[in-house]
Amino acid sequence: MKKNFKIFPAFKSRLTGMRVDRKVLVFLFFLAVSAIIWFLNALGREYTTQLSYPVRYTNYPDNMVLAGELPSSLELTVNAYGYTILRHYVGRRMLPIVFDVNSFSLNRMPETDTRNFYVLSSVAAGRIAGQLGSEIEILDIRPDTLVFRFTNMITDRLPVKPVLELQFEQQFMVRGDIVVEPDSVSVSGPATIVDTMTFVPTLALRKSGVNKPVNEMVRLQEQGRVNLSENRVRVSVPVEQFTESSMRIPIEIMNLPDTLIMKTFPSVVSVSYHVALSDFERVNAQHFRAVVDYENVPAAGGRLAVELANQPAFVRNVRFSPHHVDYIIEK
Repeated sequence: MKKNFKIFPAFKSRLTGMRVDRKVLVFLFFLAVSAIIWFLNALGREYTTQLSYPVRYTNYPDNMVLAGELPSSLELTVNAYGYTILRHYVGRRMLPIVFDVNSFSLNRMPETDTRNFYVLSSVAAGRIAGQLGSEIEILDIRPDTLVFRFTNMITDRLPVKPVLELQFEQQFMVRGDIVVEPDSVSVSGPATIVDTMTFVPTLALRKSGVNKPVNEMVRLQEQGRVNLSENRVRVSVPVEQFTESSMRIPIEIMNLPDTLIMKTFPSVVSVSYHVALSDFERVNAQHFRAVVDYENVPAAGGRLAVELANQPAFVRNVRFSPHHVDYIIEK
């Protein structure tokens, strides 16, 4: 007796899908194999293409430094196998061309300046090819001429200028002189650059909430093609707590003729200032001098300006009032 087997629709659909997926996988496998074979075949062929190679210049003539800019890369038209070109694109940043300047016969430029020279790129092609390897044939180099503009190297000693960005805690300020050790450095480089420099700045020293003396090593700012005898200096900033105080100062009258009497209203000014706690007892009225000048009396009348002619160097934020006074003049 024969038995009938039925395949459920859902299971039948899954089997059909599996057969379709297997065909797709087989197709993709052979496609990938074909692509690999084509790629390997392509790498085995020769091509003419352009490559951009970084270049590093070394060994300049004695006592001469470069004044102008040189190209940072050379554009090479080359003939090479595909796998050689591929290797270049993978590792080109690791192997710059080294251009030994002093190993070439430098041609003098047809100018009055005897420090300008040039080298034809075609003359350097052989040595460049030696660095790239025998697998690469150089057909052309751009730029076709390398121009070297030299200048004399000079040495000067310049002061160091600290760049400070300090935010002090309330009632704290700089007290005294900021000290830099060493306070100057030797600077060597092209005369066209060194002659324009008046100081060497440090990198910015940034601090917030400062409430005690600062004493740190700070790097000097790089100056391009200029060499510095030091790359770091010690910067010391004296910091102390300050307090505010004030006093009243009599107004002095300058350039008053002996035949006249002059009085100001008021006759004193109020002076306020910040002073370090350690200097508080040093301050007295003799440290300040408030004056008016008879020769500045307005012809049409009006108030006379007051000037603070003297104040001690160890106080900060000096303010006074009033800035103008009334006056009378008697004979």
